Amino acid sequence: MMLEKVSPAEQVDLKYADYTLDLSGPLKVYARVNSSVCVFSDGEKTYVNFADETDVVLGARSFHERPAGTITTTKEPSDIMAAVSAFGSALKTATPERAYPTLRGHPPSLEVGKTLNIPEEFSQLEHNVQICIPSTLRHVFSITPLAYYLGAKIVPGDVPKITTGSGYAYELDGPDDFGSSVRRVLEKFFFLDCVVRTEGTTPLPLFERQSVEPLLHFDIETAYNQSFSKRVETYLKEPYENLKPYFPDWRFETNVRPAEKYIPFLPFIANDLAVVSPQENDDGLVPPEPVAEKAIESFTRNDFVRSAQPHSVRGNKSAIEPTNSPDPTTIQQSWTGINNSKIISTTPLSAYQHNMGRKPKDGPIEIQVVCNDQSMREELESVNGTYGTRDELPFDITLNYDLSTEGLENVLAKDSDFLHYIGHIDKGGFQCSDGKLDAATVDTVGAKAFLLNACQSHDQGLYLVETGSIGGIVTLGNVVNSGAVSVGSTIARLLNLGFPLYASLDIARHENIVGEQYLMVGDGRTTIAQSETRIPNVCLVTEDSAGAKINLVTYTSEKFTRGGVFSPHIDSIESFYVTPGKTGNISVTAEELKAFLDEALFPVLWDNQLHWSKELLKKEH
Repeated sequence: MMLEKVSPAEQVDLKYADYTLDLSGPLKVYARVNSSVCVFSDGEKTYVNFADETDVVLGARSFHERPAGTITTTKEPSDIMAAVSAFGSALKTATPERAYPTLRGHPPSLEVGKTLNIPEEFSQLEHNVQICIPSTLRHVFSITPLAYYLGAKIVPGDVPKITTGSGYAYELDGPDDFGSSVRRVLEKFFFLDCVVRTEGTTPLPLFERQSVEPLLHFDIETAYNQSFSKRVETYLKEPYENLKPYFPDWRFETNVRPAEKYIPFLPFIANDLAVVSPQENDDGLVPPEPVAEKAIESFTRNDFVRSAQPHSVRGNKSAIEPTNSPDPTTIQQSWTGINNSKIISTTPLSAYQHNMGRKPKDGPIEIQVVCNDQSMREELESVNGTYGTRDELPFDITLNYDLSTEGLENVLAKDSDFLHYIGHIDKGGFQCSDGKLDAATVDTVGAKAFLLNACQSHDQGLYLVETGSIGGIVTLGNVVNSGAVSVGSTIARLLNLGFPLYASLDIARHENIVGEQYLMVGDGRTTIAQSETRIPNVCLVTEDSAGAKINLVTYTSEKFTRGGVFSPHIDSIESFYVTPGKTGNISVTAEELKAFLDEALFPVLWDNQLHWSKELLKKEH
């Protein structure tokens, strides 16, 4: 049971006793002591003092972020149902605490074979809930994240429904289509778990509970102590529309074609708790058309675009075609941004596989910056002054100029955390000093993530993910140089602060409209550094006659997934909020706002204009 929580502005003194201190960050770290304890913070660090010299027993565990084994299934829907029914074996608890990301393990991998084979360690799950669906791949793909989260057994049947041991049934084909019904149940169940878990070992003052409790038709303490199947019934009886306005942002959706070659994606889709939108063909899985042509036209009078013909204007294209086409076996990840625009990533299976296979390395964060055009040195100089500016994190930054095809291939092959490419790309590849390098011909890519800040870089980026990277930011069409400098510098700054790729792109779009030309390949939650604020967030500030209001928007990343909590470091706020999501407008005094901005370096959208917290302190408003 949690005895105390300590915010940065507080000091807590505990009398002599046995205590377990939760010191969690990127790892779950605990300290066991027998002593009196004093915990307090200053602006930079948290201190833990004991009465005397004290033995401290430290314990640590990493998150269960990788599959613990592999299930083999055939392409038959009934076999895939059985395989997905075993995904719940990765859950660490049947209590509402499963909404915490640390208590949800990664489902086992899936591979397609001639027979169904579920290893014994995954087949011992005691199913208290069943989900009945028609025997089609479309239904199986849609139900996978919900079945995983409920630890449910999937069985064939004509009428889609959830059933419990008591005979209770909840039909999934209501006024909406099947996919929408599944989404509603997943959102509602997850949200109510976040609320009800506050009756357990972490009784935090949760904002969402305070908001929704008067509307509930059940007692939260009673629900916490119910059996799992009974709690499922309790949740399902609660009207969705009453709760929807209080849900934290789901934001994340996956488009996937329900076909045999996409079956191995299912464990990763489940692990993401993604809302699944099955596509009956591949039309919805191709990248969208460029969306900022007007922005390009407004710049080309006095600027140039970053195609492989350095001073061309919009519409000029190289006649060189790539030697191969990117692997079409991709799904589409989609996030809803701050202004409700879509941030899209084309994601092959290799992105997930490379993430699983990548081992943590010792030493500094390694950044490779490549500038293959002298006229673009402005961006190189900007990002060189951005990466590695955090005192607590060591960076090793290598600048590369005017590389040959062999030189660029060698840089791509090096193990690094990030590659920032500045130059020209077209369908023929990367422009180098002695010709073009088509990434389709590259054997090894060691960069974890990348930004290809050039025109038409989507396909080349997809090749990099296929060959070794996890994710990257790319372009579909032409981008003008001045806009690319602005977007590239902003993305560099955000990545340096620990933001994931998709969040960096979301925020950078507020800096320059040319940002609408960028999208992603691979896993958009990829980061290259720990977050400066632990949970990546952007602060929206508005002013009116009553004063200032802030609205904090939090993001997920590869280390901070759905269901965590955070509390803004503002003296008047004691509540915690579920991530990802928005706090809603919080009124702050001038002194509270100043203290908040001074805590760390983070992005601020002040009246929808991008600023940086520390720099705002130097300005008059």
